[in-house]
Amino acid sequence: MKHWTKQLAQLFICIFGLLLVGTTAFAEEYFRFNANGELERPTGYREWVYVGTPLTPNDLNPPEAVFPEFHNVYIDPASWAHYKKTNAFREGTIIIKELVTVGSKAAVSGLGYFMGEFVGLEATIKSAEHFPDEPGNWAYFSFGHSYPLAETAKAFPAPACNACHAASAAQDFVFTQYYPVLRAASASAEPGPATMDVAARDALAEAMMGATTAIGVPRAPAGSSSGPVPTDMGALFKYLNDRRYESFAQRESALHPSIGPHATFGAPVRVFLSDDIAASLAAGNTSHPEGSSIIKEMYESDGKTLMGWAVMVKTQEDTDGGNGWFWYEVVSTTDPTKLGGGQAGNGVPLCTGCHASGRDYVLSDYPLK
Repeated sequence: MKHWTKQLAQLFICIFGLLLVGTTAFAEEYFRFNANGELERPTGYREWVYVGTPLTPNDLNPPEAVFPEFHNVYIDPASWAHYKKTNAFREGTIIIKELVTVGSKAAVSGLGYFMGEFVGLEATIKSAEHFPDEPGNWAYFSFGHSYPLAETAKAFPAPACNACHAASAAQDFVFTQYYPVLRAASASAEPGPATMDVAARDALAEAMMGATTAIGVPRAPAGSSSGPVPTDMGALFKYLNDRRYESFAQRESALHPSIGPHATFGAPVRVFLSDDIAASLAAGNTSHPEGSSIIKEMYESDGKTLMGWAVMVKTQEDTDGGNGWFWYEVVSTTDPTKLGGGQAGNGVPLCTGCHASGRDYVLSDYPLK
């Protein structure tokens, strides 16, 4: 009897060990890289855990949205189980985003946005093993925005995606604020790293800046403008300190929390619009005239101490993918060289990346409140 008991115990240990090995292997097989370091296109993801479908249609983002499709988002089952328990994204997490066109805008149920056809596939992976130098160890991939999809994909350069994710994602570079399935799962999780507070987010953004300086390097030389705001750094800094922009008729009536990566996330800011950009926004133009200028005052968290300015000036009629805009951010009122977000110039990727969803790169609502 003891002999059989011992054999059964050994058998149980072997089976349990095999289950653990199988589980680990299964988890690792959610993504695979080839010999060239390219991600092989995942399969079977539609049977993973579905977390949501964001939609930013062209109709609501004229003339064209940056992401006009439905984005069906899935997370691999092992990472889902880990997230439910710990409220954190594990090493090896893969999140898939499948792009679907907006099809019909009418159905028997009424008017709306209804799915059309599959048109693309993207993925993001969290892996310190594969991406030790990327912010948060996240890397981003696209297998194309038309069929047939590519069989493999290389990781995007960090500036292409991480700037906006670091600036606006609620948790660990993931936009959990838009996925109620994830929020509901984390509500019952054990204590873990939840939504980043301002200090933590700033630290991540600073680390990202240090690791990916290219996001602050202008893609084009600084242009000049016939508008009221100069683009020469010396003249511009004097213009700002003299508060000459206060002559603009259009300005926000009060401070409000910043929603972008300006100096300190969530710190108070106030926007001023030159007459030409105000008139263009009022007219509903999709492209703004050369000379259009916007000044954003940035304050310390006390809402009283001015800490610097963010500036955008259109230096040519052709927007040219953001290169037609001059960008400048200074986080000091006494030192014109203390820049935030990199060098001053046209087409700064950190700026154009976040502003790309705006109306000709302008995110301010009009009329100003």
